[in-house]
Amino acid sequence: MAPMAVALILGWWLVTVSRAQQLPRSSLSLHPSQRVSLGDTVTLCCHLPQPAAQVELYQNGHMRSKKDMDMLQDTVEFSLVSVEKEDAEKYRCQYRVLEPPGMPGKSNPVELVVTG
Repeated sequence: MAPMAVALILGWWLVTVSRAQQLPRSSLSLHPSQRVSLGDTVTLCCHLPQPAAQVELYQNGHMRSKKDMDMLQDTVEFSLVSVEKEDAEKYRCQYRVLEPPGMPGKSNPVELVVTG
């Protein structure tokens, strides 16, 4: 490939990367609380700082669930029904927007404690 073509492609890539911005963080809360008993239901509420196209829930770094959004909601709920000991992990949500392109807005992790 000619040096000029390589320079143009590299320049385009650098401009695209520099335009990508870090999105504001979402936040995640657990209801009724972070401490639940075996068999209980807990709702994980992801609070979005801006409209999103998609929201993902991660359990210990692995995607557990994903929801497509209608761009009007500022809270997304994920329910864990009949929790088990294996559900006692760290959870995080992250959202993606269509415009402007940017890095996913990840929440700080919250830890679910299962007792009983």
